Amino acid sequence: MTVVKPSPLKLQQIAQQLPASPQVLAQLNELLVDVNSGLDEIADLLRRDTALAARIIRISNSVAYGSAGGIASIEEAVNRVGFSEVYRLTGLAAATQMIDRNLTFYGFTAVQLRNNTLVVAFAMDSLAKAAGVDARVAYTAGLMRLVGKLILDHYAKSAASLQEHYSRSGLGGLLEWERAIFGCTNAEAGGIVMSGWHFPAAITEPLKQHYYLQPPTGAHSRTACLLNIACGVAAELGYGLPGEEKYWEATEAKMNAAGLFDHHVRQSAIDASVGFEAVKTSLD
Repeated sequence: MTVVKPSPLKLQQIAQQLPASPQVLAQLNELLVDVNSGLDEIADLLRRDTALAARIIRISNSVAYGSAGGIASIEEAVNRVGFSEVYRLTGLAAATQMIDRNLTFYGFTAVQLRNNTLVVAFAMDSLAKAAGVDARVAYTAGLMRLVGKLILDHYAKSAASLQEHYSRSGLGGLLEWERAIFGCTNAEAGGIVMSGWHFPAAITEPLKQHYYLQPPTGAHSRTACLLNIACGVAAELGYGLPGEEKYWEATEAKMNAAGLFDHHVRQSAIDASVGFEAVKTSLD
């Protein structure tokens, strides 16, 4: 059974039902790019979303940020971590707020999704630094990689039957199942929604191409390659998602396109493991 392909407008309407935290993250990125922005403006922005602010405070009290606890307000959190780390902190909080439920039609649990998201993001940060790519852009692409899955699963609740559940489909690859059911992939849906949230092309284009169905093209192709490799790192560490394994095959072409060597990938796995272990207890 193939459902009616969701229109860009429908995807955007569904996106409005998700937490607003990704949009706050996009606005924060704009503030950080502006050299005239200060910590007070950043705190004002983050305070608008009370649920996100609460998560930021909780994570800022974790060992990952060298805190012994005691941070009770968003102003304290922002001032404690500083200008350079506030985006990473907000990204962690935004991603965990957004991924708060199981995806019924994919058969993925919220814990699987959260763990995959954070490990991929930490790996992206490490790989980007090694490759000389903007680490904040790469980190954000890792955090937002699963947006399309959230949207399509929500759409499926009103447009598909339980018989179309991925685990019952008999199709080996996740993208093949998505195309058979929705007429589009999660990468395509995510790119549309992220553009609507005003994320820049430096983030949305890699998301669209990161499965490497064909070699990525365009100005942001290296970031797309990095994201593919980061997903492979997560899978090797035991945090991959079912049905995606075949898209992360390590090849010399990918490594060359990304500007990486084997030792960079090995180091990213270490960095991702350390980063994830440091924050995971503050996320529950």
